[in-house]
Amino acid sequence: MNSLIQPASIALVRRHFSQANQEFDAYAAVFETIGDRLQERLSLLAIKPARVLDLGCRSGYQLAALQQRYPDAQIIGADPAPGMVPQLPGSWPRWLRRRSRAPHRVACDPHELPFADGSFDLVVSNMLLPWCHAPHRVFEEAARILSPGGAFMFTSAGPDTLMEYRSAWAAIDSYLHGFGLIDMHDLGDTLMASGFAAPVLDRDNLQIDYPSIDALQNELQQLGAANVASGRRFGLMSPSVRKALSSVAAGQRFPVTLELVQGHGWKGELAKTGRQPEDEYRVSVDSLRGSWQRSTSDRQT
Repeated sequence: MNSLIQPASIALVRRHFSQANQEFDAYAAVFETIGDRLQERLSLLAIKPARVLDLGCRSGYQLAALQQRYPDAQIIGADPAPGMVPQLPGSWPRWLRRRSRAPHRVACDPHELPFADGSFDLVVSNMLLPWCHAPHRVFEEAARILSPGGAFMFTSAGPDTLMEYRSAWAAIDSYLHGFGLIDMHDLGDTLMASGFAAPVLDRDNLQIDYPSIDALQNELQQLGAANVASGRRFGLMSPSVRKALSSVAAGQRFPVTLELVQGHGWKGELAKTGRQPEDEYRVSVDSLRGSWQRSTSDRQT
């Protein structure tokens, strides 16, 4: 895969997400609509998970829906941006041990999840993969933290996403605008290579209508979806470039395509597991749950 079109680093993505967190909810309609579709597809899985991870939870929109769908499950949300999760005092595992069974959110790198092998029965991820510079590592990590027979369900954006926006920029400069979006078939191959069995994927093109290209540009910035490709133009957008972009389809609405890719797979017995570095601390969700229960009992006595 062309490294120039991939996000430059998770640190850059984390910074954009954190800067966007104050305005995210006001502009999150697209994410929430796709998240609702993901929730509908969960009803097709014959699974009653005890532990669920929402990978890329952002401001937590899906956590309540997951708790309602799986009322007896422990729900944890993880996001690469610290600004998207509550500020936790000290080490987050100690913070979690003092909490109830309500959903919790933690900040972590999706390429190196801080959870022990086999910690979850279900991992869901809504539109996180486009911001991951190594999506195959995210799949491998999802396989590692799932228990045998667990399920991984995700949504992502395919290569046709924002093709109208990229075409508009192509008339202005030769830099990359946006970043690498993986084809549905390649995602399916990656699922299988990561140890998932019986992968099911499909795609659907959605049309999203904006009042102008400026409105689209503003929403992308507010969502943390700014250009993070390695081959992007560096520096601030100059007034002349901004004027040139605004002149594209001036006075007209600007519809764009979102190629929605949805998929899921099941953790196979031969799923890959990564080695745990000596200086890395990973948390057993079962041990946390026991700590929560003991903490609750202590408070009741």
